[in-house]
Amino acid sequence: MESWGVSSNDCAVYAQKIYTKNFPKNYKIFSEDDECRGLVYILDGALRAYIVSPSGKEINLFILQKDEYCILSASCMLKNICFDVNLEFVKTSSVMILPSKTFNILCEKYPVARKFQVDLVSERLSRVVFTLGSLAFDTLGDRILEFLKTRLSESLQQESKTLYVTHEEIANALGSAREAVSRMLKELEKQGKVKTGRGIVELL
Repeated sequence: MESWGVSSNDCAVYAQKIYTKNFPKNYKIFSEDDECRGLVYILDGALRAYIVSPSGKEINLFILQKDEYCILSASCMLKNICFDVNLEFVKTSSVMILPSKTFNILCEKYPVARKFQVDLVSERLSRVVFTLGSLAFDTLGDRILEFLKTRLSESLQQESKTLYVTHEEIANALGSAREAVSRMLKELEKQGKVKTGRGIVELL
């Protein structure tokens, strides 16, 4: 906050409002829960933002990792924008939270804080547009490979090329049918790009 030109007195007040919280792996925050936690800073771990289709298929929008901010969990702070987005912690995570009311006061008093909020939302929306563009224009094979590479980069065992993931999980993440994903994995295996086993996919 000091970098935003916040006075020392205000810093002391806002700092008292900040708290940390731990979330277990797979903990979900649903948009319909009407939760408004505030501005979240990821101290350790990772979370994914995703939407759910009427048929129940999940589509990943983006992944946020350590040292990144989450503004979508505080979407009710943005009066003119409505995010129907769910969040899931994909690792056991620790976060620091500035409550929404406090962050609103901060943004109203300090234009730099408001600019930070707007820039952050714009960057997240850019990621969403990129993801939806990939969904519309990239082949399923390309999307599967990109998904696997992303999951590997998030893995604690980053030197490994093996992922413990089911075809159903991949299908849900990509908003596709499990049968289509299974067929494409077999094709990618024939091409020498992956090796599959029960609940395992290895990038070659």
